[in-house]
Amino acid sequence: MSLRGQRFELDLGAEEFTPKPLSAHAAEVASDFSDFSLVGEIKERTPAAAPTAPKPRDSNTGFPAHKKRSTISAFKQQRGSQNVQSNRPGRLQNPPSDRAIAHHISKKYGYSIDAKERQEINEENKQRIAEMSPEDIEEARAELMSSLNPALIDRLLKRANIDEKCEEQNHCTLHTMDSESPPTSKSLEPETPNQPQPPDPPSQSDHHLVPPIHFPQPPIDPATFTPLDPSSPSFLEDLKTHYFPSTPHDPSSMAWLTDPSAEENQESPYNPDRDNYQISQLRFSFTGALIPPTESLNIPVDQGLHHHGLAPASAGYTVPELAILARSTMPSQRCVAYQILGRMMYRLGRGQFGVKGGELYEGLWGVVEKERVVEMMMAEANRSAGHASAKAYAVETLWLWRKGCGGERGLLKEAGTRAK
Repeated sequence: MSLRGQRFELDLGAEEFTPKPLSAHAAEVASDFSDFSLVGEIKERTPAAAPTAPKPRDSNTGFPAHKKRSTISAFKQQRGSQNVQSNRPGRLQNPPSDRAIAHHISKKYGYSIDAKERQEINEENKQRIAEMSPEDIEEARAELMSSLNPALIDRLLKRANIDEKCEEQNHCTLHTMDSESPPTSKSLEPETPNQPQPPDPPSQSDHHLVPPIHFPQPPIDPATFTPLDPSSPSFLEDLKTHYFPSTPHDPSSMAWLTDPSAEENQESPYNPDRDNYQISQLRFSFTGALIPPTESLNIPVDQGLHHHGLAPASAGYTVPELAILARSTMPSQRCVAYQILGRMMYRLGRGQFGVKGGELYEGLWGVVEKERVVEMMMAEANRSAGHASAKAYAVETLWLWRKGCGGERGLLKEAGTRAK
């Protein structure tokens, strides 16, 4: 019995503590599990003779010959049985209905079974009425009136009147065709030649269906051609009269091409001579920079900043005009509006148009919030489908808006107050 803390000695030179090589250990493990192994030892045997390669069949085309089947395929057997059943005389899988037979007879021989039955019933009814006395007719009529619905009786009487009118028209047509016989003698000639009947006058509805007709004009003779003077005050009118004399146009849409008169400059909301301006009338360039009134009139037309607005002679875009373009159905116009608005809001948020709390700063943000500019950008950016470029520019505009003011301004709450 060993006690706790008792000393003992180990013989490290014994066989149990002697390390063995891995090969010997693996052999011992294999011998232990030899009785439980399912796969025996694999041995390779040397063949008695080398195997012979298969010989392909001779073919003139270079491809293997077609293998003929010794038995008939199941598909061919099934198809043959269907043909045999369909060719059996005197047996029909689906006999035709009475309606199909009646349609076939009426189409092939021009004989309608329904019309024949209706005619027989009509003749039988007429014969029965002819045999009745007036008292019997009145008694039968009173019985029908009392037993049937008045609305149904009215409908049947109207239908009877329509049928009688159709029969009278058909009878008159047949009588007219029978009375008119073609001339039998070749010597007979019509007394009056066949005169074409005048066409019916076009109705008012036909004028809406007819497209506008364009008559080509002869080319201008180079010898008599007089070049137009672009510096002439009436250049646009001469251009219209010379090249497009019959084309309708709106003169107001081309007003921005002409130089404004003194009266127009005086009435312009962006006139440099004014003492004060509305913040909603301030104009911005493509980069979002503010255009002063003195520079707006001096910018040339080829810069692309002139458009059809309240002040055609002034270059630049106001925030309300950009909001209108942002609602346009043309994707290119929306892209231009998104770019300018994003750059303008970035400059405004960075303090380039005045410090926070200033008159210009608060006024411009008030116009942006009134026109719902940021809401339109969010709606465009959240669209699942649509113009890809417009969506990308809307996302860029929202990013510039967040970078400029951090989202503090530009959105209105439901009560109409600005977002803090």
